[in-house]
Amino acid sequence: MGLWLSKRESLEFAVLPSSEISGPLGLGDPDSTELTKVEKDTMIPALMMEELRTKKCVELWDTWNACQQEYQWSAVLLCRNLFHEALTCNKKFLKDPEYFEVMKQRYLKMRADYRRTGVEQKIVRTET
Repeated sequence: MGLWLSKRESLEFAVLPSSEISGPLGLGDPDSTELTKVEKDTMIPALMMEELRTKKCVELWDTWNACQQEYQWSAVLLCRNLFHEALTCNKKFLKDPEYFEVMKQRYLKMRADYRRTGVEQKIVRTET
């Protein structure tokens, strides 16, 4: 009876659909430039936001953060303008199709490296 209820031993689970398993490690084709909806709508914008907060709009976000720490509870009212300036900087870059394309190419390069080596690149925030 247990034999009928047990799972098959030959059953294997994969992250990718079986039709897309390719490449040297079975993680996908490293040279593929096709993006899934999740990559396009979630992964690349997350990479863009990380870049904006650590490199492009860092001065504005640091100023807002310092204001938050200084005024604590009253910061909601006192730091509102700084927050809107930082958001405006973010929106300027997020709506720029050239910036999206640059980050898309960066993401594709990171994904290709992962698919070739199997080693995931960590995106680490650096405090300067």
